[in-house]
Amino acid sequence: MNSNVQNAFRYLATNKIQQIKESNRQNIIHKRLQYNIKQIKNILQDNNLTIATADKSEAMVIIDKADMDQKNNNFISENNIIELKKDPTTTYHKRTQQLVKKMHKHNRKK
Repeated sequence: MNSNVQNAFRYLATNKIQQIKESNRQNIIHKRLQYNIKQIKNILQDNNLTIATADKSEAMVIIDKADMDQKNNNFISENNIIELKKDPTTTYHKRTQQLVKKMHKHNRKK
């Protein structure tokens, strides 16, 4: 084999080896992150904790599940929120479609 072909093969082999090394490095980092996430989930579960967003910000807080349930129940009772017996989404959707069709027919007549 001439030297140009040998150099081309060396270059391709070197690039492939570097890709494999980088892939392995990323895989190790990914596995560490997965392990850490699993550990955090276990700690939260063992201590009856949950992660929630704080108010309207993007901040996250760790809160006891019982405290969170109590805060949610207080919010519901203080704001006179009632549970709907049926999801109104399909009814609203049908009404909206009917209005759009009606408007479309009305505009075609003009």
